[in-house]
Amino acid sequence: MTGGNWENQNKVRPGAYINFESNDLVATGLDSVGAVVIPLKLDWGETGAFIPVSPNTKFKELFGKVLGDLVPIHEAFKGTGRVIVYNLSGSTGVKAKNSTGTLIATAKYAGTDGNKISVTVTKGLKSTFTIRTFYEGAVVDSQIVSTLAELQPNSFVTFSGTLPIADATLTLSGGTTVPATNESYANLAAGLDTQIFKVLAVGTSDETVKLLLSLKVKQWRADEGKNVTLVTNDYKAADHEGIVSVLNGVTLTGGEVISAAESVYWYGAAYANSVTNSLTYAEYPGAIDVERKTHAEIVKALQDGHIVYTYNAGADGVDRIVVEQDINTFRSFTPVKNQDFRKNKIVRQMDIVSNNVQHIWSRFFIGKVNNNEDGRNLFKGQVMTVILDPLVRRGAIEPYDPKDIVFMQGAEKDAVLANMGLTFVDAMEKLYMTVECK
Repeated sequence: MTGGNWENQNKVRPGAYINFESNDLVATGLDSVGAVVIPLKLDWGETGAFIPVSPNTKFKELFGKVLGDLVPIHEAFKGTGRVIVYNLSGSTGVKAKNSTGTLIATAKYAGTDGNKISVTVTKGLKSTFTIRTFYEGAVVDSQIVSTLAELQPNSFVTFSGTLPIADATLTLSGGTTVPATNESYANLAAGLDTQIFKVLAVGTSDETVKLLLSLKVKQWRADEGKNVTLVTNDYKAADHEGIVSVLNGVTLTGGEVISAAESVYWYGAAYANSVTNSLTYAEYPGAIDVERKTHAEIVKALQDGHIVYTYNAGADGVDRIVVEQDINTFRSFTPVKNQDFRKNKIVRQMDIVSNNVQHIWSRFFIGKVNNNEDGRNLFKGQVMTVILDPLVRRGAIEPYDPKDIVFMQGAEKDAVLANMGLTFVDAMEKLYMTVECK
């Protein structure tokens, strides 16, 4: 099923085409958390694949490093447990290998980390052999076999040839990594066409990559009804509600400095895990300090549409590093598309209603219900009951008048034209107080 925005009632493919406009059309819906996709440049692992991970994943087997050394994934887990990793490195790299002259050990994946593998062969009693595989000097696999047919590949190497007649050590070498290129990011974007996710988090200094991915996000949102968000660093040029820019980094307990390009992964994960809540003044977990900005610099950064981490000194003695304001890069305000669109809380709610309307429309109505007054009223009832009413109960939108929810015959017999007038409830962010002294 397709979706996206519409200007004229001239769509060819069946789908739900939804516009959001300030004042005339502002809507929200049911809860909707999702996954964050993290593309990485790795020296080990399957390339061009989307790999869901959890804190229990065997990271060294999949990516050649322990979780603590994979900063983007480690930081993302502070915000959500739904993380998908994509290896950007080229698939034409060389696999490390070595042989005893008879037994050949070949790294499972291409990449320079394959050069960290070694294999030992120890001859035992009764024509048996103990084959041990080491990665970075630690045993990762051990097998006792009598024939090569019994020797199984493991998470690091495959075997071929024949067993040697004496003890031997094979130190693998020759493994190479093909660096990620703009084509790697283009392949990522193309692959994401078929993936289900909520946020793409990419920390990079490459402005070409930022442009490529931001254009893809704009296409997904406008033309395909795929309501996803790109979170990157220092990219105010995007000027779009689907693109978030993180400006500065933080310092973690223990002194580890997380740059802006690395801090996008926590925020991106937190965004993916948020529903109708705001991330304004959300605390960065484990952060004790921040790349500090002056008041004037913070004001300018917010006006430019950046996420800024700031130091919040608590009156109770507890200091925190927080998100100053949960906003995106959209700044080109118009009467049709006003300041509400720069608030991520509201954008997430818009995405929720769009996703849920598309789901209800495609699952229960498209091709199944007549386009007459009864059918349209049935659809209206489902939208109100399933999407809007729960949000009223939780205080995400103001109580609405059902008369403001209108579904009518479109320009063609198979088209339905809908208008909804709702009022979002934003989070408290600014307190203006006057104290009269007497």
